[in-house]
Amino acid sequence: MKLRTGAYSALLALSLLAAPAMAADQIVLPDEAQFPESIAISENGDIYTGSVTKGHIVRLPAEGGEPAIFVEGGTNGTISIGGLLLSPQEDMLYACSSDLGLNQFSGTAAPGLLSFDIESGDLTARWDLPGGGLCNDLVQAADGTIYVTDSFVPRILVLKPGADAFETLLQDERFTGDGFNLSGIALLGNSLIVAKFNSGQFFRINLDTAPNLTAEEITLDQPIIAPDGMRALSTNQLIATSAAGALAKLEIEGNKAQVTMLDHPLNGPTSLALHKDKIYATEGLLDKLSGEKPTQFTVAIIPQ
Repeated sequence: MKLRTGAYSALLALSLLAAPAMAADQIVLPDEAQFPESIAISENGDIYTGSVTKGHIVRLPAEGGEPAIFVEGGTNGTISIGGLLLSPQEDMLYACSSDLGLNQFSGTAAPGLLSFDIESGDLTARWDLPGGGLCNDLVQAADGTIYVTDSFVPRILVLKPGADAFETLLQDERFTGDGFNLSGIALLGNSLIVAKFNSGQFFRINLDTAPNLTAEEITLDQPIIAPDGMRALSTNQLIATSAAGALAKLEIEGNKAQVTMLDHPLNGPTSLALHKDKIYATEGLLDKLSGEKPTQFTVAIIPQ
């Protein structure tokens, strides 16, 4: 499924902040990582990010080593790279690949989740999204179960340990809408928290109620515009990017959340990773996809 690049720009046209001041610290990404959508960081500080337009996954070694292409765009059916996640053992990198019609690889593969050997970069497995869709973001539970948000089909998918195909965990018509729908996902305790990009809604799915799962909307005490990537901070706190140019901390109790906007303006953030005492946020600038390409893409580094 292809998406008009203008859809993202139209959604944010009235919400993007003026160009923010430069972050206190940042990493300038190579051109191979232009329009980065996600980020993963290993325990030793290696950074992985992907390109929506090039289809590459790029590795930036810890301690200032030279960046290198980890997975070449177009190989193994990679088209536009979305969510990235390292396995708990850090021996595999999971990557969402979807077809946004943005490069020469469009039409060559179905949207899916791929896993790559961390040493060689070789493909170890591929799981296509049943019936198509957009593999946006993912989270892995302690037992190895992987949960994936689909931005085009109103569902959350689940990949159980050892399974060779996705199952639908939950489908809900409230996950539908124009443009991009479900985006970020996080595990808080035994609940999944998902964000809906175009509406700013958050939902909680209590996994303890399986097989009768439902999505309960979380009431925010202030709005979050275009929420995207999320990471859990504790069993009731998470941090999320707002594509309008900010990071938001959510403290969730039941189906209510207290929102604190962090005082670190960003330029079109799409995802984040937590490493030691820092937040690493990709400034993906996806609202610029249909216009003049920015001259620089960065990862902002912010104290927690």
